[in-house]
Amino acid sequence: MKDASLVALLLVALAVGCEGGKSPRLVVDALFAAFDRHDIDAMTRLYATDARQSSADFCTPRGHSDVARTYRALFDAYSDLHDEIETIVVADERVAVRFVSRSTSAGYALPIATFMRVCDGLIVEDDRLFDTGGRPCAP
Repeated sequence: MKDASLVALLLVALAVGCEGGKSPRLVVDALFAAFDRHDIDAMTRLYATDARQSSADFCTPRGHSDVARTYRALFDAYSDLHDEIETIVVADERVAVRFVSRSTSAGYALPIATFMRVCDGLIVEDDRLFDTGGRPCAP
C-alpha cells in the first residue's frame, strides 16, 4: 500500500505545472509557424529554459541554449526549408506530430516524427525521430 501511495503522489507532482499557459496544441502550432517563417527568436521563446531536445542526428540531448544554434544551422543549409504537417495528436501535455521537412531548391524531403511535452505554455521536451541515412551524429 505504501508503494501505491508514493506512486500516486509522484503522478500528482508530475501533473502539477503542466496545466497553465497556452494549450499544448497552440504552442506546437506556434512553433511550426515560426519555423516556416525562419523566426529563430520566436522559436526559442517557445522552449522552457530547462528544455531538452533530442534528435536522431544528435550525439547527446541538447538544451535551451542550443535551440537557436540548431535551427540556424538548418536554415543556413536550406534557405527555403519548411514543414508540411501530416498528423498531430494531442494527449494532455503531450503532442505527437508527423510531418515532412522540405526544401524544394535542394530537392530535400525528410519525414519526421516529433514527440513534445508542453508545460505552462512552453516546450520542455522535444524528441525527433527520422532516418539519418547513416550520417554520423552531430555534437
